Amino acid sequence: MKKASKLTALALAGLMILSGCGAKSGKDGKDGKDGKKEETGFKPNPVVENEGNAIENGTLKIGIIGESPFKGVFHEAFAQDNFDMTIMNWVGMGGFFDSDPDYKNGNTGQGKIEFKPKEKKAIITIHEKATWSDGVPVTAKDFLRYYLIIGHKDYEGVRFGTDYLNVVGMKEYHDGKAKDVSGVKIIDDKHLEITFKEFDHSIYWGKGIPYNPVPDHVYKDIPIKEQESHEATRKHPLSCGSHVIKEIVPGQQVVAEANPYYAFGKPKTPRMEIKIVPSSQVVAASKSGEYDIIDSFSSDLYEKFAALKNGKIASNYYGGYNYLGFKLGKYDKDKGEVVTNPDAKMADKNLRKAMAMAVDRDTINKKLQKGLSIPLYQIIPPMFSTIYDKDYQGIKYNLEEAKKLLDEAGYKDTNGDGIREDKNGKPLKIKFAAMQGGATQEPTVSFLIQQWKAIGLDVELTTGRLIEFNSFYEKLGADDPEIDVYMGGWSTGSNPDPSGFYGKHESFNFQRFTSPELDKLLANIVSLDNTDPEVRKKHYAELSKYLINDEAIVVPVFSSTIKAFVNNRVKKYDISSPQEGKAPFRNSDIELTKDAPEVDK
Repeated sequence: MKKASKLTALALAGLMILSGCGAKSGKDGKDGKDGKKEETGFKPNPVVENEGNAIENGTLKIGIIGESPFKGVFHEAFAQDNFDMTIMNWVGMGGFFDSDPDYKNGNTGQGKIEFKPKEKKAIITIHEKATWSDGVPVTAKDFLRYYLIIGHKDYEGVRFGTDYLNVVGMKEYHDGKAKDVSGVKIIDDKHLEITFKEFDHSIYWGKGIPYNPVPDHVYKDIPIKEQESHEATRKHPLSCGSHVIKEIVPGQQVVAEANPYYAFGKPKTPRMEIKIVPSSQVVAASKSGEYDIIDSFSSDLYEKFAALKNGKIASNYYGGYNYLGFKLGKYDKDKGEVVTNPDAKMADKNLRKAMAMAVDRDTINKKLQKGLSIPLYQIIPPMFSTIYDKDYQGIKYNLEEAKKLLDEAGYKDTNGDGIREDKNGKPLKIKFAAMQGGATQEPTVSFLIQQWKAIGLDVELTTGRLIEFNSFYEKLGADDPEIDVYMGGWSTGSNPDPSGFYGKHESFNFQRFTSPELDKLLANIVSLDNTDPEVRKKHYAELSKYLINDEAIVVPVFSSTIKAFVNNRVKKYDISSPQEGKAPFRNSDIELTKDAPEVDK
């Protein structure tokens, strides 16, 4: 699974209310009086510019909204906390490869990739000036080290899965039958060859290819089990990007300074201070001039930020979405695969469909998301304009049809208390897990519970309250029996292929649903015959129909939007989508025009 791009990293900081970035579409899925789709009202503004001459030796102050501390795992193979990944992207530890307009790997970053589908190969070329912050050049050994880490039998992180099992020799290495990964070969210091069992379409987006290198000279002598907690990861992580972390206040703050060996030259702002700030304090802190950039904020804060005179809002679409998922089994770690339980509480797809019919996306968007989200009926957000189908018809909001479906399925109110019993006439209590988030989170969750009650279902929160972010995903990944349905957020990154979310061998398949038909549909997505945009759109539509309309495994709710607050002393900030042959605006390009952020007086 490819790591998040810059845009993705921005959005991930918004916790549960995922933000979004994508192509111009923005339809809310509700027919207007003229029969056409109504617009959400969201208009992207990806570039913020301010006048003034740039100062030297300024400190860029970045706020990341969060109600929880960051974990501080700054290691490409082990980082999975959204805060950690966002910090890594800010300092340049993420994004070795740039993207093209279709979000495939581009050729303007520190690395380039040549694809050879007939030979089932990809060749990484490393920029001649790419250098770690300790002065050691980045070499092919650093990419090979990533494979040797995640494929090792002692590795317990989330990066190893079907994407990398497709690399020749990876399974043998993982099983302890080989000392190396035979399909990963060093050509020379700046070139690495990767051979795949099957060359599928998603490889162009980085499937089975590390998004960033790992410093071989640091980690080659550190046992796999020790790397996540090692000081090389927690205290002194190296960077081959624009900045390198120099100071860490655990869980709260990171101070980064310019990497003197950065391939693209000295960053225009040599120092960064990155802090976690609670949502309840972020507007006041921005008003008083504590931050230059608030990385991403949820829709409930939009009007408050828009009212501030000391900054502007940069915004764009985003490749992620909020969804409802139903727990239908467990993940067998020994076998490394999903096991669906036919006797799970939520096993009846008619029960799931009825709950999906009770989701009023229009109200959620307009009243709770302030019209700043995009109601979503498919598994593809509108960022991916070539495969997003604006006319796709998912399961629509209809309470009466939901009631009828439950009646027909045998879920009836047998004692007249307004609450349905199960098919055997026994009480049916559905446990709903949702994580803490911004101010819109609790009203959204409460609204969903009320809607389900309106069709006669007794739904209550797991633990009785919203769950802290890290605990939520720990419970979800551990298949906590107190979770029947959950509301989560999924980021596609730059690769729209959803195999990492729905594949049989993927730990991120939190729904724990698998079937031969699903395997077939996922295979169609990545087929090399799937190069024509219309064919790709057709295959994605077929997958959406199966997952949403036919089986109701997931219920996409909305794709939100990236919204970043930018202080007036920032000369330029640009979160535009990738453009053909043009290097993206990098964090190293940010300039400051004053000694301190402006204050809203």
